[in-house]
Amino acid sequence: MKLVENTIAALSDHPVIIRLSGWTQLNDRLAMREVARQLTQQTGRSFLSDSDADELDTDDNPFVESGESVSLPPPSHLPALISVFPTLSRPTIVILDAFDLFALHARQSLLYCLLDTVQSCRAGNGNKGVAVIGVTTRVDTINLLEKRVKSRFSGRMLRTAAAIGLDTWIDAARKLLSSPIHGQHEEWVNLWTASVEKFLADPKVIKIFHETFALFRDARMLNQIMV
Repeated sequence: MKLVENTIAALSDHPVIIRLSGWTQLNDRLAMREVARQLTQQTGRSFLSDSDADELDTDDNPFVESGESVSLPPPSHLPALISVFPTLSRPTIVILDAFDLFALHARQSLLYCLLDTVQSCRAGNGNKGVAVIGVTTRVDTINLLEKRVKSRFSGRMLRTAAAIGLDTWIDAARKLLSSPIHGQHEEWVNLWTASVEKFLADPKVIKIFHETFALFRDARMLNQIMV
């Protein structure tokens, strides 16, 4: 992600930047609202009308209390919202952090609309161009794409070398489990430390770490496993 941000910062034409994260935009409707919000901030135009207000299900967003009403556009508005990008006065760049999580959305409608717009849009002819950048630590993300979505993917991939290895993951797990304890509990601390070492040496634990590390290199995934 830092490589992407540094590259964008070096651009001279100040494009419209839409940043989405698979960790927070859990479905296409939440992603649409965030796209509309960022477009409004950067262009000064409103892209969601009052009639787009809808009831949010607790299954859509676990952080919204039952009965709370928020502005969420219906899924049918997704193509119309994405089609706005080529009409903007500046180039548009959409950054999808945790790209693999977007592939888990129902029917992958957001990815389809974005990549279809990019495929049909070329800089010039009255538009400034659209680019979609997916950032992920999962190496098999392309295999998660539906056929219609994959057919619109350009196939351009830039792989960066992983800065850590499996041993680093295990060391990080050891630090997470062995937080320093202050006080007169030396005997308990020794017992806890021995239990942590026994846990990390367990073949089943090592196997889970190894299988997960083969797909994910993100420390956030390690935290989820530890929880």
